[in-house]
Amino acid sequence: MKEILLHAPATTANVGPGYDIFALTLQNPNDEIRLQLNNFNKVTIELSGEDSDIPVNVNDNTAGLAVLEFLKRKNISQGVHIQIIKKMPSGCGLGTTGASAAACVFGLNKLLELNLPKNELIDIARLGEVASGGSPHADNVAAALLGGFILVKSYNPVDVLKLDMPEFPIVLAVMRKSQRTTRGFITYDIGEEKLKEQIAHCSSVINAIHTKDIEEFGKAITTDYVAEPIRGAAIPNYFETKKAILRAGAYGCNISGGGSSVFAVCDEKKQDEIAEIMKKSFSSNPNFICLVKTKMSNEGIREILKNAPFQYTCSQD
Repeated sequence: MKEILLHAPATTANVGPGYDIFALTLQNPNDEIRLQLNNFNKVTIELSGEDSDIPVNVNDNTAGLAVLEFLKRKNISQGVHIQIIKKMPSGCGLGTTGASAAACVFGLNKLLELNLPKNELIDIARLGEVASGGSPHADNVAAALLGGFILVKSYNPVDVLKLDMPEFPIVLAVMRKSQRTTRGFITYDIGEEKLKEQIAHCSSVINAIHTKDIEEFGKAITTDYVAEPIRGAAIPNYFETKKAILRAGAYGCNISGGGSSVFAVCDEKKQDEIAEIMKKSFSSNPNFICLVKTKMSNEGIREILKNAPFQYTCSQD
């Protein structure tokens, strides 16, 4: 039997105005994924740690779908056992489903010694996302796989660019979504003026990355006319809290991925103050889980030692 144990990081997708084309990787929290090859010619899933309600049926699980797609595309008959070791909450817009799918594709590529190009790995992994959000978006899986800041340059064919950034501080208020997905409620008819402004903010994001200007980056990710109006309305106190976070000196604030987690980019000296504002505003929300003080990471999925110590990186403090 051949096996591999992997660190699968959380990610923040959309990153303000970049709907389905921007994502960034977080230093924590993370899950672990163990893949084991066997001779049973069947894909099976085992779940341990947090979030025991995640489906273990292969066709209903993002990791399972990604593995099935991998084996189908490469015409490989291979038994695979997937162990998802949950260390972070799911259903919060932290890219956990994408991390599982990407880790499985990364692990199979390594165990089977196929050396597939990154864009092909991302294209396979993104199809696993259909199990969670109904859409094969590439932003989360790409950020988990590669690390750094991700720009999806094309979906047909999939073409992804990784941009390294200074590993700046981020504060997360981790909250579960009150419903599975809000994607179907998003309208893309935002009007000419807002469309131009959305594109301008996307351009500012890329410029800020190239100039390593975190303040400009924060300002550019604060406005989104596509997803934020819908997803923000589903988070009690979101818009008022965002204003308070920005008044306190955060460089930027928005919703993480599909929600309902909220993230802020700030100076390290401001992390505690921003976290306290988030705690005061969101802790009474029944979907609130914890606060996370973390950083952006330029490192994606990586192999780790077996039997690594269990660490849960959410904090109620």
